[in-house]
Amino acid sequence: MQFHPDDEPLLRLEQEAQIRGLYQASQVSGHELLLEIIPPRDLPGAHPEVLYRSLKRLYNLGIYPAWWKIEAQSAEEWKKLDELIQERDPYCRGVVLLGLNASAEALAEGFRQAADSRTCRGFAVGRTIFQEPSRAWLAGEIDDDTLIRQVQGTFEQLINAWRSARPV
Repeated sequence: MQFHPDDEPLLRLEQEAQIRGLYQASQVSGHELLLEIIPPRDLPGAHPEVLYRSLKRLYNLGIYPAWWKIEAQSAEEWKKLDELIQERDPYCRGVVLLGLNASAEALAEGFRQAADSRTCRGFAVGRTIFQEPSRAWLAGEIDDDTLIRQVQGTFEQLINAWRSARPV
């Protein structure tokens, strides 16, 4: 969800109430909550700082998702986020990177920036993988086999970039 700690108070309070309700429901049902936070681009503030402040605000409200899903950060921001998560929720399962339809090359750079992160566990970047091939397939520009090859190729490229950035 788009969330900014400096959103208009009524909007922010409504969003926080919705997130709190979702978190409580996941606790009651025994499900793990993956919470995706996307700072809006149209509000002022240093973007990486806004993400850090957003997570801190949600922790302050007693919201502890099992997983965070956030966009790629600089290595410096990963250190700050790792410290925040370790301090506030040492039982957090981790962070997965979201793609926001970024190119495979941009995501590979994000993987490299996250290489030393203790909390970054993987990526979930569907649109990067399938959006353009799906558009072309639906428009009749490519056939089924080409769609499959393109989706597979991008996915393999991302897997290789992840493994290269984070060797075992």
